[in-house]
Amino acid sequence: MTGYFSAELPVRHFLADFPDETMKAVGAWTRDEDFRVRRLASEATRPLLPWAPRIQLPADAALPVLDQLYDDAHLYVRTSVANHLSDIAASQPDLVLTTLQRWKQSGRLADEHFAFIARSSLRNRLKEGWPPAYAILGHAHDAPITLTPLVLERTELRDGDTLNFSAALTATTTAPVHVMIVIATTGQNGQPREKVSFLHRATAEAGQELRLAEAHPLRSTARWKVSPGS
Repeated sequence: MTGYFSAELPVRHFLADFPDETMKAVGAWTRDEDFRVRRLASEATRPLLPWAPRIQLPADAALPVLDQLYDDAHLYVRTSVANHLSDIAASQPDLVLTTLQRWKQSGRLADEHFAFIARSSLRNRLKEGWPPAYAILGHAHDAPITLTPLVLERTELRDGDTLNFSAALTATTTAPVHVMIVIATTGQNGQPREKVSFLHRATAEAGQELRLAEAHPLRSTARWKVSPGS
């Protein structure tokens, strides 16, 4: 079925009732000629698969499956592997780091493919500012970087307006940078809340100013309500 439409949800019931037999079948899927079947091997066994029943297998139960798929020729498969690792990172970030290091040293992944998997699988840890997540991507925790004060185009906004801001980053030695922004707002309950988002990725050249700017729409959505306050 998965050659025609997504079938990872039905597999969850087999994983719950017949885990050993199902994982044996999943192992065979990693070698299937159809990339959609190979992707199913990773997606169906994700610990935190969205909108799906939870399974009682350990979070790292399908790690041998990912070992077979992380260098797959199809981005569709590699994206599932990255999302699967992200699920594992929620409870076992050190295991994910060890796995990524092993994959990096294997030489089976092109540099850009490794960077994609590492960034995607550690995206929540990057938002938290976890130094090991940045280190594995080549970002030194003590890089000699300075940032100018943030400049806001306007300081009063309404729901639907755009928050325009800018700043400049300077490094004394050439350094790769991965810039995140944190927007702190007032929640519906009157308490402060924070939203972390990716802003820019580049190489900061020594002594050269790297301009940072963003036009961030400040509007309510189904998942995010803009409330009056600071």
